Amino acid sequence: MSHTSIFGFYGRSNTGKTALIVKIIKKLTNKGYKVATIKKTDKKIDIDKKGKDTWKHGQAGAKLVVLSSSYETDFIVKENMLNDDIIHNISEMGCYDVIIVEGARDPSIPKIRLGDIEERDNTIGYYQDNFEDIFELIKKEIAKKKVFNNQDINVWVNKKVVPLSEFPADIIKNGILGMLKSLKGVDKIDEVEISFKR
Repeated sequence: MSHTSIFGFYGRSNTGKTALIVKIIKKLTNKGYKVATIKKTDKKIDIDKKGKDTWKHGQAGAKLVVLSSSYETDFIVKENMLNDDIIHNISEMGCYDVIIVEGARDPSIPKIRLGDIEERDNTIGYYQDNFEDIFELIKKEIAKKKVFNNQDINVWVNKKVVPLSEFPADIIKNGILGMLKSLKGVDKIDEVEISFKR
């Protein structure tokens, strides 16, 4: 799984969140960045229409319903998901430079505030018609993550990345390689993935 930059945007209704995000997405994609987005809302939504085939699949008990056409593929998960799980699933579906979360509340997500709404944890910037400043902030964070992604070892604990400097990265990598090389049936090691639950 690659490590992706994540930015949240929050503000009251009609403060221009969507317009700002659309402008940022356009500029990022024009510069060659791959962008994914998440729209969070407190409103009850259901994009699956009653009576449609996909709705019938969900009513029958399917927890994941996929609608696929020659134009797009839609995944409908019939349960509420935590931000970490959504972000993990996005990362599994593709390699994105940045995920933008509209309506972000999660304290672990760095956020940009629009308007006079109460400040949320991990707010790193304020949008006040300073588009270029916000865009540069996002670009710098993406660049930092790209440097991190060039490391040959990455560690996630509870689906969150653990930053490693060169010394601990070497200790972990060499320790694992040493143990694996001693196992019967392990001849050549090009890549290692380890996952376990405690």
